[in-house]
Amino acid sequence: MCQGRVRLEAGNGLLAAPLWPGPFAWFALRLSLVGMKALAPTTLLLAIALMAAPHAGAQQQDGVPPTVGLVLSGGSAKGIAHIGVLRVLEELGVRVDVVSGTSAGSAVGAMYAMGLPVDSIYNLVASADWATLMGDGVPRNRRFLEQRRLDERPFLTLRLETARIALPAGAIMGSNLFRLLERATWGGATVRNFVELPRPFVAVATDIETGEGVTLEGGVLSEAVRASVGVPGALEPMRIGDRLLVDGGLSRNLPVDDVRVLGADFVICSDVSDPLESAEGLVTLVDVLMQVAAVSMVESTLRQRELCDILILPDILGMSSLEFARVDEWVSRGEVAAMAQADALREIAVRAPFAGPLPPHPDFVGDSIRIRSVEVRGAEDPRAVELVRGELGVVPGDYVGRDLLAARLSDLDATGLFGVARYRLDPVVDGAVLTVTVEERPRNRLGVGLRYDDERRAALLFTVTAYNALVYGSATRMDLRVGEETQIGARFRRRQGVTGMFSVAAAARWSQGDLSLPDTLGGKSGVDLSTGTLYLGIGAGRGTAFGVELTAERALSKVDAVSTDLLSVSFVTDRETLDRIDFPRRGTDFRGRFEWGVSDLTTAGSFSVTTLEARSYRTLHPRFTIHLGAFVGYGRGDDLPFHRRFFLGGSHRSTVFRTTHPLFRGLDSQEQSGVSVQVGTLGVRWAVLPNLYLSSAVDVGGVRDVWRFPIDDPTTGWSLGASLGTLIGPITVEVSKLFEDRDARVSIGVGREF
Repeated sequence: MCQGRVRLEAGNGLLAAPLWPGPFAWFALRLSLVGMKALAPTTLLLAIALMAAPHAGAQQQDGVPPTVGLVLSGGSAKGIAHIGVLRVLEELGVRVDVVSGTSAGSAVGAMYAMGLPVDSIYNLVASADWATLMGDGVPRNRRFLEQRRLDERPFLTLRLETARIALPAGAIMGSNLFRLLERATWGGATVRNFVELPRPFVAVATDIETGEGVTLEGGVLSEAVRASVGVPGALEPMRIGDRLLVDGGLSRNLPVDDVRVLGADFVICSDVSDPLESAEGLVTLVDVLMQVAAVSMVESTLRQRELCDILILPDILGMSSLEFARVDEWVSRGEVAAMAQADALREIAVRAPFAGPLPPHPDFVGDSIRIRSVEVRGAEDPRAVELVRGELGVVPGDYVGRDLLAARLSDLDATGLFGVARYRLDPVVDGAVLTVTVEERPRNRLGVGLRYDDERRAALLFTVTAYNALVYGSATRMDLRVGEETQIGARFRRRQGVTGMFSVAAAARWSQGDLSLPDTLGGKSGVDLSTGTLYLGIGAGRGTAFGVELTAERALSKVDAVSTDLLSVSFVTDRETLDRIDFPRRGTDFRGRFEWGVSDLTTAGSFSVTTLEARSYRTLHPRFTIHLGAFVGYGRGDDLPFHRRFFLGGSHRSTVFRTTHPLFRGLDSQEQSGVSVQVGTLGVRWAVLPNLYLSSAVDVGGVRDVWRFPIDDPTTGWSLGASLGTLIGPITVEVSKLFEDRDARVSIGVGREF
């Protein structure tokens, strides 16, 4: 009855290489060549022969149903195919009694062992935001406005420790992955012995100090799975007890021995593995090192496969182990592979029939649980303990659910003061003790941004963010932008109580840019700006802020070497609810500013500048998004500084003069200038493919030297564009034209604006 026994014969060469296990940033491959290759969630070898020969463990006494064990290998995105295997097992009526898993297999296996329906597992995987899970970025709705606007400019972010780039422990800490695992295993959060789950379960990890495989059969379920998926070099190792653990694929990617220990008489294995590269494919040093890592795991995987009674090998060729978005295709491949063993599976179903979904475990956590006490571990600084308790906002007697705890721990991550934060629930009478463990390790980082457009050419951004540099709970940011528009600046910010509603900030910046002034003002001119600001603000939630800004500035025109000094006070309001930074589908972004000031242009008088800018996105259809925008501005006063005028036109915004440079399709950059501006925009975007978009927009408005609403004789322009979402940001090609008789403009933009 055994199907799919595998044997390796000399000279065959059909070995399978380990896959990349849990989610990680694309650059992790470059960060740790050897560790990353062995990458966990997958295995090795594809074998050469499938032979039908029943395993000794499958022999049972007549009338006594065998204990059926299920083994799920590692495989990163390929592990999603296990969900398809589970579907077929249930459809064919196979009962699974015990489960073991490694890496991706441990994640799927843990949920199935808890008794979650297969459809629930599928929905969780299909709805996950894998782009977010591959990094440590805090969800947008949990970050303060300034964090959103400044943190999302770089395309590459590296951690800094003690003023050096830190890459040894892992490219990412895995905070977002931890949040997903905590939600996925919420029901079993109070279970300390995994054998007590509805289906007894074990996960396999590797002790990075000894190289030994470690069977995890107790503790906190989310921590065990996180340890099992910890790709060396990509994810930081996980400390459990006195062991430092990484991906189990390094030691035992197909944990058949472990499920036998749980009492399995008959073992069904689902294994996802890449074939080793041929000699022609071993071109680079990375290729060779990956092959060496794969070969080192061949013996273990082959031995474990020999212990399988039914071996299911989903087709994993033609798709990357990082293609988490192709959930349906992975699941389908798992279903096809399992159906290929349908006869053998039906035979075991006769002896071990599926009895339907498992009943809820009596000790499982429901939608919420009552907290009897709260403990904080890992923080020695009393201010850190106070902050953790404050962000949790949980007191004895409160009921908490998984979503609430996930949001509160994300708030802790957003402070930038801690490493990975995690929690455990220990059952007591009428509730549980909530223990939150944090690492007092500021998330200092170096960010790198890349930008190119046809109006201002190439630019690079280097930004460093340091926490606690001056005062506990403060964030100090230093930026260097190199290009035609150059900026050097530093900004210090601190909130009351670190995350309170009141904040104070101070900044200094030097900028250089160009302005296309009217001939009466000197024509095109290079301008150097030296600016100092002091900001006092109050927040209404994490997406809205109001503040007062004091500014001292000197502007130097390179044409006539004339400088202008000014002092001003501004009242600002800022609100942003966009769902994402690139190609938003819903939400609004509103900024308003009223500035009053004096300058040295005249001996008396003052000036003021008012600007209102808004854009809103709404999804009309899963593939269609409509965009509405408006920009209104008015400057007045006899001594209005020349760089406070409005400059209209172009497809790419100036970085230096951002608040006075609205875009307008069909016009050249800064083609029009005046003291008042009104622009309205209507656009539509169509998602042709997941990362490919077509768009069209119409702009109506113009600038004038007097204010009149609505503007008289407005200009109208239109645009058609195509955009591609990439790791470095959007790549856009746009054709724009005025409705009047003039040539069309073609513009190109690469990367996010900064």
